[in-house]
Amino acid sequence: MDGLCGMSAWQWVYLLEGLGTILFAIAVFFVLPDYPKSPRSNKWLTPREQEYLELRLSENAPKTEDAAFNTTEIWQSLRDPRTYAFMLSQILMNLGGYGLSWQLPTVTTSLGFAGLPRWFQKRAYLTRPAFIMFICAGALVFFIVLASTRDKYAVYIACVFGTMFYSVYFIPFWAWRSSTLSGTTGTAFTLAFQSCVGQVGGVIGPQLFQSKYAHNGYKVPFAICAAAIGAGWVASGWTWWLTRNVEWDVRRIRKLRIKSEKGGKIFADDDVKVFGERTFYGKTLEKRVGSEI
Repeated sequence: MDGLCGMSAWQWVYLLEGLGTILFAIAVFFVLPDYPKSPRSNKWLTPREQEYLELRLSENAPKTEDAAFNTTEIWQSLRDPRTYAFMLSQILMNLGGYGLSWQLPTVTTSLGFAGLPRWFQKRAYLTRPAFIMFICAGALVFFIVLASTRDKYAVYIACVFGTMFYSVYFIPFWAWRSSTLSGTTGTAFTLAFQSCVGQVGGVIGPQLFQSKYAHNGYKVPFAICAAAIGAGWVASGWTWWLTRNVEWDVRRIRKLRIKSEKGGKIFADDDVKVFGERTFYGKTLEKRVGSEI
């Protein structure tokens, strides 16, 4: 299709892929059930199953009785510092990670020679923020290697592990982010708003790798990416502080569920508290109610 209607082949790729996505989104709008108890769910869930799923939803999950649109929740999201903490972390990680992802084929070619995270988190060894901090630290180390040496063996190892750490980052990140949201409108708006702004890092990162930096193996762009990853580590630490009690509660409940599963039971005696947060860090914190979140 190269040259058809005056457009290049790569332009047709974007057009056709985007068109297919839009058309599928329209179909999803009419087919995908909104809630366990929505009318569309009646076709494949019994009333008992619907009731069970509704009860198993987390405290902050959108419920059937929620309003379809609530302007107040949008303003609450815009005033919530956690929105910007998560967003900042995502932008900075994307800046460095996209830079590596887009440049990786060139890097690996010039050398002459891409289930573990979920398994680890299911066992609740660490809170999700702690796991993310470990991932960011690993990514930072290998980006520093890319920025400081041209040794082909070191660069090869850094490419493999740098890509691994960056890719793994988003698995706990989105689970962590989703658990801090509340309200139907607030959840939908915040995820869309954050994803939109967070992709700015993905736009900037690849643009760093210009031909004028090729003479020394793109050390300058990789140094900038490393700095972004380091700043992303700090942003993740800030976000961890803002969500610390909820995350500790997530880990506690997960351990109780694992213990029940080993005994052939289902743990349902307690669940994570998002609105009325428990205190785990030795300080009495003022309880937040749903309207404040």
